Amino acid sequence: ENTVTRAQMAVFLLRGIHGSGYTPPAVGAGTGFADVPTNHPVAAWLKQLAAEGITGGCGNGNYCPDAAVTRAQMAIFLLRSKYTSAYTPPPANGDFTDVPLDHLMVAWIEQLAVEGITGGCGAGVYCPDGNVTRAQLAVFLVRTFNSP
Repeated sequence: ENTVTRAQMAVFLLRGIHGSGYTPPAVGAGTGFADVPTNHPVAAWLKQLAAEGITGGCGNGNYCPDAAVTRAQMAIFLLRSKYTSAYTPPPANGDFTDVPLDHLMVAWIEQLAVEGITGGCGAGVYCPDGNVTRAQLAVFLVRTFNSP
């Protein structure tokens, strides 16, 4: 039931994309993120996630590796990982009562439901600001990458 950090998410996503034995290229001279030094335990993973266009970080040149991943952020992470950085979901319909049509991530969230990756967090809601647990992410990853 521990929450998933943004650093952990990078490892999970890249292994989902490239396979469980994947190791990213060496980090080199810099990570591209002001808050991620080259000696950070997952620096190479974070740099590669950005190189593949799955994330641009959390803003202001940072990645926020220790921050928890919200369910809204997870929607973008998963769909970009599944379809590439060029993917844009179709327009939203307002399927979840707690995700208004003007929510920044509404289309991403609804596409997760359309694809059967999530059904929300119960009773017609998605809980976009809720943190993702490791148990929940395991289910989302299996459904996203069609893992056995």
